Amino acid sequence: MASTYSTSLKLELIGQGEQSGTWGVTTNNNFGNLVEQAITGVETISMSNATYTLTNYDGALDEARNAVLVISGTNLAPQNVIAPSVEKLYTIRNISGANVTIKTSSGNGVSVANNSYAQVYCDSADFYNATPSINNVTGNLTVSGNAVIGGNATVTGTLTAGSITGLGQTIRQIVTSTASSSPTTSSSTPQPSGHSASITPSSTSSKIMVLWSGAVAQPQYLGPERYALTAMYRNGSQNSPVTGISVGSVGADALIAVTASGQALCYVDSPNTTGAVTYQMYYWTLGGECSYNDLGGATINLLEIL
Repeated sequence: MASTYSTSLKLELIGQGEQSGTWGVTTNNNFGNLVEQAITGVETISMSNATYTLTNYDGALDEARNAVLVISGTNLAPQNVIAPSVEKLYTIRNISGANVTIKTSSGNGVSVANNSYAQVYCDSADFYNATPSINNVTGNLTVSGNAVIGGNATVTGTLTAGSITGLGQTIRQIVTSTASSSPTTSSSTPQPSGHSASITPSSTSSKIMVLWSGAVAQPQYLGPERYALTAMYRNGSQNSPVTGISVGSVGADALIAVTASGQALCYVDSPNTTGAVTYQMYYWTLGGECSYNDLGGATINLLEIL
């Protein structure tokens, strides 16, 4: 009688009264070889920049039955690995040199990036990603290697950066300082606000992105020639790269009456040093009196980019 085999693992099925005196050989092969391969088997396949079809045999060891597939080789572009159209779970390690999609001959597949791992499963027609996705993290998330973000990253708390890669360069460090007081001045020349942040670049080639947000205010209506002004200096020098803003809009004076005006400042500096660099907000008024950090929460962020 012709042998029959199970659908997914291709185990030989012994019919009623068959293989008298020899059924032990078949059973040992089924459980000692085939089932063991399906549960614990690790198979390395080598691709050569072309589609690869997994071997799939009835009652014999093959590639498709293994639990783990290590995909190696010399792929120069994304390629497909064709698996049998049966229900099956795989763990994939792709070190082939390019992205690999595991799929059935006619169904949908799952792409596994080069130098990455994935768990996938087939429902006998299509493959699906079985790797857990991180949707919400309560508490702390520590990534000791590289974090690859394919879409948007939204941070509602504090982001402490060791190294964030993107836009062709790397953010090496982030320094944040929030103002602790709200000083006032009636000076017509720039005065230190006491609100500063310091950063030590790791290279003379580093750029420092300077971000500031805050508010200055005139305590009363003083007429159209009265302004509260702010500017950012590096290391307390007006001769250093400086970006000044006047309340109302960047680069243009505007009237402030009674209340405070929120402002933001952003520019990229090139300090050309590996020594500590301090950025401090200065403020002054063209008549009357003005206050810095009037609404509270004035913040300086320094990002080293290399």
